[in-house]
Amino acid sequence: MKNLILLLTFIISLTAISQVNEFGFFSGTGYYIGDLNKSHFSQQDLCFGLVYKTDFPNERISLRFHLMFNKLKANDSKSGIESQIYRNLEFKSEVIEFGPIIEIDFFNFHPGQNRTDQPDFGTPYFFAGINYMRMNPKGKLDGEWVQLQPLGTEGQGSILRNDNNEIVKKYSKNQIVIPFGLGVKMNITHHLSFSLEYGMRKTFTDYFDDVSGLYPDLVALAAISTQSAQMSDRSGYPQGLNDSSFGLQRGDASNKDWYAVSGIVLTYEFFKDMVCPKWE
Repeated sequence: MKNLILLLTFIISLTAISQVNEFGFFSGTGYYIGDLNKSHFSQQDLCFGLVYKTDFPNERISLRFHLMFNKLKANDSKSGIESQIYRNLEFKSEVIEFGPIIEIDFFNFHPGQNRTDQPDFGTPYFFAGINYMRMNPKGKLDGEWVQLQPLGTEGQGSILRNDNNEIVKKYSKNQIVIPFGLGVKMNITHHLSFSLEYGMRKTFTDYFDDVSGLYPDLVALAAISTQSAQMSDRSGYPQGLNDSSFGLQRGDASNKDWYAVSGIVLTYEFFKDMVCPKWE
């Protein structure tokens, strides 16, 4: 809590000394990396959002807040990996992401300086932050998309995951995510700036895709919910002993899930044209 208060105090202090405010939007695509997709830039979907940015007199640091809506998906059948094709799982998720991001420019960058023959016109930059993320994985059953977290497809929310006969909690849809990446920005006009960026998102959950550990006892799970058992094992026929997948690996719990977002950021900068915006 103390560290969070210090971070908020630092952000507020930076905002107080800012010189230029920018508002804009993000548009691009995203993909997820996890148990159902292990290839970068594969199975992409739409991402978009709103951006507020504040720039500082040192011309090297910007603080931005964004609210992003990301659509992410993956399907075992598109993996090209035999074991995944057999497993036959798929998911999609609408992801809301919000929070602060610090941009650190490689070179001095001056908003409003749109002359290519002068310095500060454009620069590559690095960005990183700590954001809030809300996911909602869904799977398709009989042609309809159903929410997976309430179903407890690996026995969450029941005693099936615990030898001590204690209920194992279901994973949370609300998560912390760390975005980081690279981009390049430039001024188009005296007020309009354009950025092109690519960033990864480190999550702290292995249930972004609702897949993590072992197959539960499907007979016991079906006694709790037939739909839960149906969504747990989509392979069509069991591969383990006693005509059951119980105890076999469904996912890899040792690796947390990631997702990536790439696209363009277009922002409009607010300052008075009558005053030279160059800071000495």
